[in-house]
Amino acid sequence: MSCSVIRNGNGDNVLGGKDALMSFTAGSCDSVLQCSQRSLKNASLPNLLHFIKDITNKSRISKMTMIVGLIYVHRLKKTLPPQARGDFDTPYKIFLSTILVASKYLSDHSLQNKTIADITDGLYTVKDVNTMERSFLGLLKYDLWVDYDEVKNFEAEHRADLELDFHFEDNNDDNIFSGNEEF
Repeated sequence: MSCSVIRNGNGDNVLGGKDALMSFTAGSCDSVLQCSQRSLKNASLPNLLHFIKDITNKSRISKMTMIVGLIYVHRLKKTLPPQARGDFDTPYKIFLSTILVASKYLSDHSLQNKTIADITDGLYTVKDVNTMERSFLGLLKYDLWVDYDEVKNFEAEHRADLELDFHFEDNNDDNIFSGNEEF
């Protein structure tokens, strides 16, 4: 399956800043497992990159939430067996689950399941979002802890793909995730 992530002929992102982060996110969610082809059942789904842009704009999530979500996506990819398969919309569900769980991990004023359902414009119900969240948490074995070093290392490893003008501050306390500016 391909989500039509915008890349040039060399496979590089051709978008900068927040668009590069969204393109990287789309590619990451799309590469977790092999998915079935588009069918009539999921014909109403937009391109994955456009979906991510739309949800990101509507939810007003922070860059830090996106980064922590990407860390979760990479953890998920490592835990799934090679023969794992998904439906066409699995990358969409992975994205929604990552931003929901990362938001809840990072903030007392996090995204709510109903909010996620509402901003998908009827594509997913609250029940669907609840199921996504439970499944995602189970696959991660509820291992949600992310510390400053992991965020900083992830950002350094993927700096060229993320193209973020984003600096993390080490506050030497439990609130290590400064840099929560929204898009």
